[in-house]
Amino acid sequence: MARLVSDVLDIMRVAIGRRNGNDPDSNDEKLLDYLNDFYSLTMSDDVRLFEQFGTMSFTIDETIGTGVYNFSDLDVDSDFVSIGQEAFISLLDPENNSVSWNQLSIYQDPGEFFSIWGINNNEILIPGYPTNVLFYGNELTFRTIPDTAYLVKIYGYKMNSDFQTQNDILSNPRWLRYLAYGAALNYATDYRYDQNTLAGIQRGFAREKQLMLQHTHNQIKNSRAMPRF
Repeated sequence: MARLVSDVLDIMRVAIGRRNGNDPDSNDEKLLDYLNDFYSLTMSDDVRLFEQFGTMSFTIDETIGTGVYNFSDLDVDSDFVSIGQEAFISLLDPENNSVSWNQLSIYQDPGEFFSIWGINNNEILIPGYPTNVLFYGNELTFRTIPDTAYLVKIYGYKMNSDFQTQNDILSNPRWLRYLAYGAALNYATDYRYDQNTLAGIQRGFAREKQLMLQHTHNQIKNSRAMPRF
């Protein structure tokens, strides 16, 4: 059965004890703001779920001589909050439209990455087949610098987009109470609820998170392993 954003807000009201929708501190607009902050900013860092997993696919080539690409340069989804350790690169073959994949090593520590490749030395790097990439901020730095067109696929977790209205449908109904208690906990913290009330909401949030993750764990056990190219 589908669950709506309005269902989340109803549970939030019960959790925070603010059931008067005319109260400017707890009207629908205010609670929706708290829900969106939790959904788009906090949830993606708090848990890693199937629904948040995605693929960033793009082409790099020799036109950028530094090997440094912003997400805007690549025309890809900039909402990736975390990139895992799975990335692959392929030399494009325009004649027979075939590809052969090799693993691309991902670094997220600039110090470690540039200790291998050096800095401010683009003029002495010999273009070739990239084997490493640094993901830092909104930039991807490839080494070595590509000498022709390559197709890259990187797997990771994306941020959630804000809900627009109370009639929006949750992509997974099992998120209902987790979202409600997570947003309610932030609300109660900002409005300086007493410690006993905060502790009660915290316990509710921990319980709902555990139940949601248990379902995700069961999904993982029943799913196939990711193919290796």
